[in-house]
Amino acid sequence: MDETSAEPGAVRLVHNADRDRYEALDGDEVVAVLAHEDEDPPDGDGLAVGVRLRDLRSTVVAPERSGAGIGSAIVRFALDDIRGLGMTVRPTCWFVRGWIQRHREYADLLETTAHQRDGDGR
Repeated sequence: MDETSAEPGAVRLVHNADRDRYEALDGDEVVAVLAHEDEDPPDGDGLAVGVRLRDLRSTVVAPERSGAGIGSAIVRFALDDIRGLGMTVRPTCWFVRGWIQRHREYADLLETTAHQRDGDGR
């Protein structure tokens, strides 16, 4: 399990690969999750051979922790991890998609293929 933590009293951020998710922990309590699924790119999709895709699917923050910046922290942590792994990102989650739009320094991680998924999944 990869992890990092911020200043004292802040949540601890971890990648729980066994459960395909990033987690924000306050002590032993999970207060936020960012679920993902890894995919091998199909042949001929325009990505370099061996580049894997991580689909960031859903971000959930405990209601009592909403507005504290935990969602942003877990997205940044996930994207930094993905960059370190040399992977690309598909932001299926609306929160992740909006976060990347506001933080363009992560736009280079976005899936860029000739057949990116449109609204009907093709």
